[in-house]
Amino acid sequence: MKKQYGLWGTLRDFWKTGKTGFVLFLISLFGVIYSYMALDYEVAKGWDGHLSVQNVVKDISAFIPVGAFLVGIIVGGIDIIMLLSDWYLARQEKRIQAAQEEAKAEGLEQGIEQGIEQGIEQGLEQGLEQGRAEVYQQIAEWNERRKAAEARGEPFTEPPPGTPQNGSEQ
Repeated sequence: MKKQYGLWGTLRDFWKTGKTGFVLFLISLFGVIYSYMALDYEVAKGWDGHLSVQNVVKDISAFIPVGAFLVGIIVGGIDIIMLLSDWYLARQEKRIQAAQEEAKAEGLEQGIEQGIEQGIEQGLEQGLEQGRAEVYQQIAEWNERRKAAEARGEPFTEPPPGTPQNGSEQ
């Protein structure tokens, strides 16, 4: 998978490497906040020494599973977001690769078609040029024979090349 850039990429990298630190920070933060609230409550109610300390510790002990549950919900939610993001990015990457392969195949097909068309055109042009050269050669040879017959004083009755003979085409 490609490396992400920007804020989202930074958050993803942090989440992959620093999730444990984030969880410990949240638990500590919730613990400190709840401890402050429990101490504040005991002080406002009237500090009673050892009994107030026991009440604060009892309140904090009751809050630990609740705080862990809240942290679990937060971390689980972020994990689900990351999981869905990974799934979406993988799906998008597959679509991009499929589109690239399709484009390559289509380009190859078009290239083959163009190559065939160009080959046919070139073959036709070469065939025409070769045919013309052969016709010119035949005419030149015919002309040589005609001139030779005239030089000898013989009658020359051979028709020029490409002229129909006896009602049929050559």
